[in-house]
Amino acid sequence: MPNKNSKGNTKNRIIESAKKLFAEQGYQKTTVMEISKQAGLSEAALYEYFQGKEDLLLTIPDLWVSELIKDLKEQLFGIKGSFNKLRKFLWWYLRRIEEAPLDAKIVYLFLKTNANFMDTEVYSNVKILYSYLIDIFEEGRTSGEMKPDLNPYFARTIFIGTMEHIVTRWLLKDMSYSLFDNLEDTFDLMVDAYRSK
Repeated sequence: MPNKNSKGNTKNRIIESAKKLFAEQGYQKTTVMEISKQAGLSEAALYEYFQGKEDLLLTIPDLWVSELIKDLKEQLFGIKGSFNKLRKFLWWYLRRIEEAPLDAKIVYLFLKTNANFMDTEVYSNVKILYSYLIDIFEEGRTSGEMKPDLNPYFARTIFIGTMEHIVTRWLLKDMSYSLFDNLEDTFDLMVDAYRSK
């Protein structure tokens, strides 16, 4: 009888195989047979762990986003000022993207275009991750660093939209440059829209 550790290893092997194949050839072109072959399993064995390809597509980023949520609170600890927190959020997030490009590719290029994305656990976790930004914008408005009439939800949309455009463009250009090229200029332009005059 296989122990829990061995089951966990097999599950991780399947996840890593799917991640690699999705990133290399795209979600649509990847088959369950290819994933199971890459993981060194039969298709039947793969179905003992996952319901199919879409189940894997949703599991991979959920693990990644859950890790990001755990890390973010620690990253923002002790940072004073809303603009400093925004800068830290952006730099930290893009660093994590560069460290896990396969996860990022799956989230940005395949998952977000999936019709079921907004009904997933991943989407719920992404909302938790981005709720930290609402708190930062609220803090900035209250402290007077940011415009008193700033709508935190609109401000978050602008921030996330810019961040996601940077990441998507980088992925589509095969990660051929650093995400940090010209980032300070982009950040300055973006936060000028929030700044209290």
